[in-house]
Amino acid sequence: MSKKFWIGIDGGGTKTTAVIGDGTGHLLAAVKGSSGNLTAISPQQLYTLLNDLIEQLLKKTGVTLSDVKTIFAAMAGADRPGEQQKIYEAFQQSPILSKLKVQSDIHAALASGTWGKEGTLLIAGTGTILFGYHNQETFRMGGWGYLLGDEGSGYHLGKLAIRSILKAHDKQLELKPFQKAILAHFNVRSPDQLITKVYSSTNPVTTISSTSKLVLAAFEEDTMAKLIVQAVQEELLELVASAYTRIDRTKPVVLHGGLFSNHLFYQVFEKSISTRFPELVVMKPSVPGMVGAYLLALHENEIEVSELVKQTIQLTWSILEGEVE
Repeated sequence: MSKKFWIGIDGGGTKTTAVIGDGTGHLLAAVKGSSGNLTAISPQQLYTLLNDLIEQLLKKTGVTLSDVKTIFAAMAGADRPGEQQKIYEAFQQSPILSKLKVQSDIHAALASGTWGKEGTLLIAGTGTILFGYHNQETFRMGGWGYLLGDEGSGYHLGKLAIRSILKAHDKQLELKPFQKAILAHFNVRSPDQLITKVYSSTNPVTTISSTSKLVLAAFEEDTMAKLIVQAVQEELLELVASAYTRIDRTKPVVLHGGLFSNHLFYQVFEKSISTRFPELVVMKPSVPGMVGAYLLALHENEIEVSELVKQTIQLTWSILEGEVE
């Protein structure tokens, strides 16, 4: 009998990453692609993206598709049955379909912090959502997408930063260094050109979110950047406040997403949340969302994630992580 493998895919608003591993926690390869948010791309585009990532993993490792037991695709925008069905339908004529399990990216993000167990998750990435899994039941708050929600996200932060440039332009004020850096990021010289870049982009959400790192780099010293970050963090705290009575306070709250990967942003938020909600303990996951999806693929086949498996995952991931940065 041939050895079996499991694939975990994490599709976010900015990029999609995938990893393949065996049943002992040995991760063999990782790859990355473009945005996998179903609210921003079509099912056909998503099919092409996932198919390409899977082919890359198989080519890198020499594993055949027949030896892959489960492909767990945790995709942004796929948390409702209707959206999940669209993905299954896209793979209707593909041999991948029989191995495919589709779920929202929030499940993989939580699993990356809890190793597949229950808990609470707060995501602040391109989008934002609070998700709880307690006593075999789930709840969610936020996560309504960039048109109707996603306050406290990288997209929200980027939008506030771009708005600050437009307001400065209207008032004929000199731009701050971080605002000039945003113009340089888009290779434009004026706010008028910036508007053209944003509105002509094939994926405005990703385009706007890409500016968040420039604000984060400046918010320790720049007053305006600090106010923008504080506004974003306040939205996240309000989300926690809305869910507080439903959160299992016996378990840590996992903080996941690109904004929390910034050390200073995380440090400031950790201090704020511990002041406002002293009963809550927060933590960052030790592995990324794609590894969380891989863990869920293992759970689909009732494979125990023992301490040895965890150690093997962490060790092999430390070798692979440079491939998807």
